[in-house]
Amino acid sequence: MTLAFIREWESSPERNYTASNPARFLPLGRQKDMNMERFRLKSGYDDLNIAVGVCRPKTTPRAVIQFVHGMCGCKERFEPVMDYFSENGIVCIASDHRGHGESIKDMNDLGYFYSGGYIALVEDVRTVTDWGLKEFPGLPYYLLGHSMGSLAARIYVKQDDSALSGLIVCGSPSWNPMSVVGRILTGAACMIGFDRSRPAFLQNITSDTYNKKFASEGPQAWTCSDPEVRRSFRENPRCNFRFTMNGANNLMKMMGETYNLKGWKVSHPMMPVLFISGSDDPCMISEQKFHRAAWSMHKVGYRNVRSSLYPNMRHEVLNEIDKMDVWNEILEFIRR
Repeated sequence: MTLAFIREWESSPERNYTASNPARFLPLGRQKDMNMERFRLKSGYDDLNIAVGVCRPKTTPRAVIQFVHGMCGCKERFEPVMDYFSENGIVCIASDHRGHGESIKDMNDLGYFYSGGYIALVEDVRTVTDWGLKEFPGLPYYLLGHSMGSLAARIYVKQDDSALSGLIVCGSPSWNPMSVVGRILTGAACMIGFDRSRPAFLQNITSDTYNKKFASEGPQAWTCSDPEVRRSFRENPRCNFRFTMNGANNLMKMMGETYNLKGWKVSHPMMPVLFISGSDDPCMISEQKFHRAAWSMHKVGYRNVRSSLYPNMRHEVLNEIDKMDVWNEILEFIRR
């Protein structure tokens, strides 16, 4: 079965797929946004330069929130909510994961995690946290992970929660037993040299499957009900790319590590944890599985976990039409 898949990948034109319209990829510092200060940090794992953006409030800051984006995302996807939070006295920090946005060595590396894989990705998140703690000492520090980023954020917490004042889990992928099969197949493909291939079936079993309910609205409709948000995603070459086999394998490893109840080093059991998702988000599979994901944090030792489902919202609740409801709940969570 594995060999059949590999033959399909080898003959597929997607194997050598590269991001569309690379000329629109703007180097660091040339994006035309107003409030995001940009710089790079050296990864704590290897020599990769991690692209970081910060929005500082004009008033005395009251807290810091670090955003951890999802699959095929980038820090710019958080700009609207970062601007809003900074106007409300919150320092906002976001970075591009390795293999995403501007944290790459080459445009063809989009969707590729390099040799360090998800372990390095989580370490990169911690590198950004270390910078934030030094830059803004004494302020409450919150971590918000969206989608794949919510897996990274929980693995981060699993390893060490001591620096955090709270965790927000947004658009969490629910546990799927098929991820075990996927991890084995993609791992085998990576081992025999297909780590950079970009097979079409990977997209078919993720995004295309999620989009079935919303297919009449066009591609990526499962992510958000706002067509303008979807358009901006499709037109952004830093987002509109196909994951590599290496990226898919690490994503499935992250899911396994996140939902493994063993090995959690809970030093802050009363740390507030908030799960938020849209009721129409296919990524959560079902409401029962969404609440089960939140309950898993309780099972490993956290005693201050709550969850909110937003009616008629989809995967990107932070960018939905009624996003202000979500933004204000997060602000309230931080102000407690």
